[in-house]
Amino acid sequence: MKKRKIYFSDQRPEKNINWDTGDDGKVYLLKEKSRNRIMKWIIDLFGKNQFFRIHLDETGTLVWKNINGEISIKELGEIVKKEKSEESFLNAERRVEHFIALMFKNKFIKVNEEKRRPE
Repeated sequence: MKKRKIYFSDQRPEKNINWDTGDDGKVYLLKEKSRNRIMKWIIDLFGKNQFFRIHLDETGTLVWKNINGEISIKELGEIVKKEKSEESFLNAERRVEHFIALMFKNKFIKVNEEKRRPE
């Protein structure tokens, strides 16, 4: 049986965290401060917000809004290139791959490996 190569740029990311859009149109990811019930109660007792708000820049916002589990990382790079014409395609693709890797590492997204390139 031949092994198929799976390329990172062919992966299809899906959102795995709650998010909100600010008045400025940028995306804010909402990460829970704690999943522990007692800690949540203590945070609520002091009237604090239950979530950390992670602010995304313009490129991150553009990528985040287009993540839907159907579009590959390579296609997200093409969208960034089209919207931000000052960036070269390689730079746009590299930025998107780095952004997706950070989001995956922090478990803000899941990655599906459906699309594969032929050998």
